[in-house]
Amino acid sequence: MQPVDLLLVNPPRPYLVAPHAQAPLGLLYLGAAAEAEGLSVRIHNMAGAGANQYDWDIPPAGVYGLTGSFLDVTMVNVLAGEIKRRYPDAGVVVGGPISLSAGELEKDFIRTVVHGEAELAVADIMSGETPWDFLAPVPDDLDSLPFPARRLWPGPLGGNVFLGGANYFGGGSATIITTRGCPFSCAFCAGPALASRKVRKRSPSSVVAEMEVCARDFGIRQFRFSDEFLTAAGPHVDGICEGILRSKVLKHGDGVAWRASIGVNPHEVSMFKLMKAAGCREVSLGIESADPEVLALISKKGTPADGLAALESARAAGVKTRALLMVGTPGETPATLRHNLVFIRTAPFDGLAVTMFTPIPGCEIARDPRKFKCWLRPEQAHSLCVYGPGGRMKVVPAITVEGLTSDEFAEQINIVLDAAEATGKLGRG
Repeated sequence: MQPVDLLLVNPPRPYLVAPHAQAPLGLLYLGAAAEAEGLSVRIHNMAGAGANQYDWDIPPAGVYGLTGSFLDVTMVNVLAGEIKRRYPDAGVVVGGPISLSAGELEKDFIRTVVHGEAELAVADIMSGETPWDFLAPVPDDLDSLPFPARRLWPGPLGGNVFLGGANYFGGGSATIITTRGCPFSCAFCAGPALASRKVRKRSPSSVVAEMEVCARDFGIRQFRFSDEFLTAAGPHVDGICEGILRSKVLKHGDGVAWRASIGVNPHEVSMFKLMKAAGCREVSLGIESADPEVLALISKKGTPADGLAALESARAAGVKTRALLMVGTPGETPATLRHNLVFIRTAPFDGLAVTMFTPIPGCEIARDPRKFKCWLRPEQAHSLCVYGPGGRMKVVPAITVEGLTSDEFAEQINIVLDAAEATGKLGRG
């Protein structure tokens, strides 16, 4: 196989139940930027390759670009070492959220860790002259960036993204992002520590044009919006919905189906009705906890009452809902258990997703746990996932909290998970 200038690699992810669920949007954007620079580029998907590096297929390239999160540190280090063993003259560059774990990455194998969004830094990355920690320039005008290079992805762009296995149009799905950055500072989120946190919005016409390209060129009419900020500013989501309703390619909203992950505010029925008319079938709402004391401690905007109102408004508009809960958080007490159980047993959601709190590198809780009345347990190997390929995993809280022993804390989490499973609505991906 002829070497390419740049091989973008999605690393092995043996901890995931469905490693091929979605194509990583960051690599698709970077692939498009590299092609715009006149480079030969391929994307290599190793998500399902397993943990044995001697079985890995790694094509030759001049430079390898690896992505990942804090969960991928071990695999990225092993992969970088294997690349250097096979191709000692190649350069290895790492980027994405894993940049917040730069101190855990192997300098012997990795040339540069890129902080921020890399589309405007392709020439610098390829030069081989960047420092270990390289801060990429922030693209302010998102409309000026080429659409993600989806044709470079080896395989389906995305699987089923809707509750209950609903498949509205067939042809798989694609992920779209309409904004970058976030104005909020939730203490459990690493976002505020990222190099490019400034809020920037694409124009509604650009978003709709990308959806039309997906429909025409790839036969894809099902989408997952992965924004942090989609509905926080009303005019933005309104403009996108109105653009979809004007689009002949998208059949004025009747030829498209999409879901979005959003906050609990705003939650007016009128907003959900407009989204429904434009093809929105489902929203995932960041409830996080039904305990107002926990929400206040972790700086999560909105209240349990807002969460319930959002669920009710979406249902009134005919939009299905997935409630997102987080367990094992700072500030949990026996009262938290009672609040969460009442929510799980009575709230009007159609689906439920539960994650384990983990002090992600860069988040405020990881930086200053005492401020949040907790202590980190660094000796434990933590994951956000409640389920792995082998099923439900053993509960090992990532922190200790005031007023509960480690065993009591783990038991409280298990009670919540049992109740969530009993609803029959819990996702296990």
